[in-house]
Amino acid sequence: MLLHRLVLIVLVAQLSATTGRAEEAYYCSHCKRLAMQWLAAEAPGDKAPNRKYAPDRHVDVLHLKLDVTPDFANRSVSGTATMQFQPIAEPLRQLKLNAVGLEIESVESKHAIQTHQVTEDFLEITFAAAIPADEKSEVTIRYKVSPEEGLYFRTAEMGYQQGDTQLWTQGEPETHRHWFPSHDYPNEKFTTEMICHVPEGMVALSNGRLLSETKDEKTGLVAFHWLQDKVHVNYLISLVAGYFEKIEDQHGKIPIALYVPPSEKEQAANSFIDTKKILQFFDREIGVAYPWDKYYNVCAIDYMMGGMENTSLTTLTSRTLFTAAQENLRSSRSLDAHEAAHQWFGDLVTCKDWSHLWLNEGFATYYSLLYEQELLGNDFFKSGLYGKAQGIFSNSKDTIPMVYRDYNSPMDQFSFRAYPKGAWVLHMLRSQLGPDLFRKCVQTYLERHRFETVVTQDLIEVFEELSGRSLDQFFDQWVYLSGYPELKIDYKWNELTRQAKLSVRQVQMTNAKRPWFSFPLPIRFTVGEVQREVQIEITKEKEDFYMTLDQAPTLLRIDPEVTVLAKVNFNPSKEMLAVQLADASDVIGRLLAVKALAGKKDQVAIDALRKVLNEDAFHAVRSAAADGLAKLRTPESLEALMASLTQPDARVRQAVVRGLTRFHSDEAYAALRRVAGHETNPDIRSGALKALGKYVKPELRKYLLSQLRVSSYRHAIAGSAISAMQSQDDPYYVEPLLRELKQSEAAFTSGGFSSALRTLGLLARNESNKEPVRLFLLKQLDHLKKSVARSAMSALGELHDSKAIPVLETFAAADRESAEGKAAQSAIDKIRKEQRPRVPEEVNTLRSQVSDLQNQLKGMSEEMKVLRAQFKEAVESLKPAPKKSDQEKTGQAKPEKG
Repeated sequence: MLLHRLVLIVLVAQLSATTGRAEEAYYCSHCKRLAMQWLAAEAPGDKAPNRKYAPDRHVDVLHLKLDVTPDFANRSVSGTATMQFQPIAEPLRQLKLNAVGLEIESVESKHAIQTHQVTEDFLEITFAAAIPADEKSEVTIRYKVSPEEGLYFRTAEMGYQQGDTQLWTQGEPETHRHWFPSHDYPNEKFTTEMICHVPEGMVALSNGRLLSETKDEKTGLVAFHWLQDKVHVNYLISLVAGYFEKIEDQHGKIPIALYVPPSEKEQAANSFIDTKKILQFFDREIGVAYPWDKYYNVCAIDYMMGGMENTSLTTLTSRTLFTAAQENLRSSRSLDAHEAAHQWFGDLVTCKDWSHLWLNEGFATYYSLLYEQELLGNDFFKSGLYGKAQGIFSNSKDTIPMVYRDYNSPMDQFSFRAYPKGAWVLHMLRSQLGPDLFRKCVQTYLERHRFETVVTQDLIEVFEELSGRSLDQFFDQWVYLSGYPELKIDYKWNELTRQAKLSVRQVQMTNAKRPWFSFPLPIRFTVGEVQREVQIEITKEKEDFYMTLDQAPTLLRIDPEVTVLAKVNFNPSKEMLAVQLADASDVIGRLLAVKALAGKKDQVAIDALRKVLNEDAFHAVRSAAADGLAKLRTPESLEALMASLTQPDARVRQAVVRGLTRFHSDEAYAALRRVAGHETNPDIRSGALKALGKYVKPELRKYLLSQLRVSSYRHAIAGSAISAMQSQDDPYYVEPLLRELKQSEAAFTSGGFSSALRTLGLLARNESNKEPVRLFLLKQLDHLKKSVARSAMSALGELHDSKAIPVLETFAAADRESAEGKAAQSAIDKIRKEQRPRVPEEVNTLRSQVSDLQNQLKGMSEEMKVLRAQFKEAVESLKPAPKKSDQEKTGQAKPEKG
């Protein structure tokens, strides 16, 4: 390993000095980048690599046709998969397809099949004779499946509303193998076809365009036939079927629509308001027209993610829907834009493997921000970038680069590195190149690789070609290595020389995977009425920079336009803070000034924050002022918050209420009670109601119980009342809560009911008679909503009732690696932990003292060993040296005895 690393170091050194023709420069750049990745991956102390790569493509998949009939009552699927393919490069004797849990009924082909076998992960089809390379072939596979993953049912039998029955699929990253056989990895693209047979009155949606909708008079089922005639990867295949309400529009000749469960039809328009405008903007900004036959969004109940960009048919969580009463606290805009952007970045051009996932998610995240800039202005754009940067900074100890192969599961890659950091990498490129050149590069990248899979190098080549820049260092430090720069900046003004001195230190954690960064850092001085822009180059750990100005600046701003992903620690003077806070053109400057004021517990700071809270033009700055007043936690700051409750912007009003929850006083309690009783926005009301739980007031028992019966969207008010009951930790609520859960499960969302079960278990843990709660929770273990069943297991753990252990053990033993098995075992462990006898404090003290004595004796033993060795050495040094024999004196050897 050491030799390997030395060779790589020499390689980097040699390549760094290489100059020559264009071809040599390209290969030098490419090899150096690879060498830098290897060095970063082989940092001292790393574990042996567990790198993941795309699988070999032994065949070129040409077309996949799925003909499926779902059985909603039994939550199963009967299907036929027909795959057209041709071997690549070599004759093919065996075709291996990803398939998990499928009951294969038959396999047919025009090429004779010797046999087929089903393993744990594959369907292996062995042909009687090898199929020649490039010869087209086809297999037809009939199968049945009750899928555990990949395809999900939502039916009345499971506890969902009768009229909302639906099924939907989720293929990313690699879960379609659980409901149809396929090449389930994103390094292969092919066309697809979907035929789905459903009861009359239902609709079935899939990728591409609808070819036909035909009723079978014998079965009464209606077949929806969809064709996706432009290639895409396997995980983008989608099937959604069930009862839906539809609203629709047109984007040019492209039909667009939103499908929602019938129970949510009143909310549909709120989440469809931006879709057309988003597509119009992306067509202009990207420079490549929307590439598919339609663009539909469909809302899935209890969807495990926010959204999924299936080609031409995006799946959205139904949680994105909201009522008008929630005002601007809820919006589908960002999610809508993110998933729409994927139709270009992720669908038209797709990452070849999961190590390059940021090429999908980073672009989608960034273009969502660009749409907000277009729609709402530059302040929203900067605020969005700032917020995403704070999320990245919260992972300060992360040492994993964006392009990374040592992940355990593909889902590990769906992290802040792919999303906000990926967006920030693109933003820094756009900031350095300018919007026009950046747009040209992105357009060329898409046009050059449309309907292909890509890696990061493909993007780099386009940007280097069109910009003329060497981007080796940029991508090495931001993409192939990890982290971000953290800067400590000090400022001094020298009146004699009329120079401003900036001392810049990089203080982030560094190692082989996180070296010092090199990047341009914009600086803005305000001198009188004039702003002077300066750009300094950060290249070292510590550097001083001197700028000559006409007079001392009244304001100094670091990266005022938010163009560098760097955490900056700079403390401007009190005078500069005042100027910064008053600068109407600098939203992030004002935001930073507010945060600085929040650390000063004086009346001047409180007055300034109160003024900002009620007067600043931007909601995020006003909200930050509310957070700042709450952080101060003084009677004066509480009074300022209570006096500022009347806010026209719900986001600021929510921030004020959130601030009140950080106090504990009669005044704060009274204010929260007023909000809980009179606020019209259910989200704000819920926040106030939940916060009441930390108060011990005799009237709260009756009040919280009354809130259980309040009708609200998704039963949110009742859910908040239950959260307050949990905070109260009062067994008084056990009986009425148990009764409510028995009677009104249908009113709760799955998440709300699950949370209530855990609260019930917690509240009843000290009851002398736990049987009614235990029996109710045990009944939920067989709930067809797996999330509810797992929550019931967790609730039994909270209940601390050993009589639940035998039943929990049956679930744990059935499959210890499943989510249910782990939840059951966790509950068992929690119950048994509470059963262990408590050790008296005196015994613990005695154990501690004995341990201390043992450590002291061990130390004394080591000291004795050293003393013995020293004594022995001293004794040996005092012994007289032995006399030499005559033979030793003359150098003659003594003869051996015969």
